[in-house]
Amino acid sequence: MKNLGVNVLVAYASKHGSTKEIAQYIGEEIEGQVDIKNVNNVNDINYDYIVLGTPIYEQEPLPEMEDFIKKHKSRIKNKRKSVFVVTSDNEEPDKRAKNIRKFTQTIPGEIDTTSVFAGEIELDELNKKEQNSVKNYLNSIDQPVESYSKINKKMCHNFADEIN
Repeated sequence: MKNLGVNVLVAYASKHGSTKEIAQYIGEEIEGQVDIKNVNNVNDINYDYIVLGTPIYEQEPLPEMEDFIKKHKSRIKNKRKSVFVVTSDNEEPDKRAKNIRKFTQTIPGEIDTTSVFAGEIELDELNKKEQNSVKNYLNSIDQPVESYSKINKKMCHNFADEIN
């Protein structure tokens, strides 16, 4: 890591683990001193750079990410930052853009770079409501209803390179 003088926080909200895994892949490639934390475990945002990541469920970021942003709004505003969201792998480009735009609109100040990543689905880890939602969505786009992982480590590293 070249730039050891920069302290970076990769703060994520994760419901089933995909966003945590993506945050870890991003964090391992960012230059500097990097802390990777669930937003529920972040007490201080005294960092030079912040990366925020959340999955999108029903077109919304997770509530704990929204709460984190509200709690730290005045300090986040003037920080350098990048953001990412995790969504279904089959979403159309305009829907992916809408999801990242919806999240970025909740974040004060300028954002350096954004990205949308595909996650994974483990059907047996979902509650009945989530299973029905996933099944309805996959059926609507003629995809098989099954567990899958579309996490792409290289894409995560490329996003980290953009941040560097």
